[in-house]
Amino acid sequence: MARAATIVVLSSLWLLSACSGGGGSGGNGGSGQAGAATAGSGGAGTTGAAGNGAAGSGAAGNGAAGSGVAGAGGGSSAQALCTSSCAAFVTCGVTTKSTCATDCQSASATYRSCIGTAGSDCNALALCYFQAVAGTNCTTGGGVPGGTDTCSATEACQASCNTNGAGPACRCACAGSAAPGVANLLLGVNSCATDLCASSCTGAGSADCNSCFDTNCQTPRTACLAN
Repeated sequence: MARAATIVVLSSLWLLSACSGGGGSGGNGGSGQAGAATAGSGGAGTTGAAGNGAAGSGAAGNGAAGSGVAGAGGGSSAQALCTSSCAAFVTCGVTTKSTCATDCQSASATYRSCIGTAGSDCNALALCYFQAVAGTNCTTGGGVPGGTDTCSATEACQASCNTNGAGPACRCACAGSAAPGVANLLLGVNSCATDLCASSCTGAGSADCNSCFDTNCQTPRTACLAN
């Protein structure tokens, strides 16, 4: 079931807001591809709220160990951090867009500092992304995993939002109830949904988003349902 996601880094994971978008909360979708940490870009999408979806830039990739805060600085250091981060997101199973590194460099220094500190920790990187897009994609709250729900329960919650056409607020609430320990898995399903099912996983979401997600995102879906 898809949740739209909006992820900057991803491709706008957060359909959420794009909560795919790259970014906001979306359907199952992509809470986005990891891409830039520009709020609203994409990647989520988480389901529904965008699924945290395709429209956005995507969460920026990992920073190489030791890149840390350097990425928040200028030119070459930010470029190296973002290139490393985007590669890390891919390794973590997140769908990213081709402009991931560029989007990341255009994101806030706070976001780059976060991914620099996260290093290669997949959950920490995903949380950086969700935190970066939540303010834009989830204006009514939620959007950042901080609860106790499993990825499977969160995916089902977002799928229900899509079936009912409940929109980003519903998907953002689902994402907010997810445990921080499944943030990477959630970003994985959201970013895939946003990337491959953007037409049906954005906005209010629909049952078609869930069908597309179930058909085209088997790998991240299987990982999510097992946790």
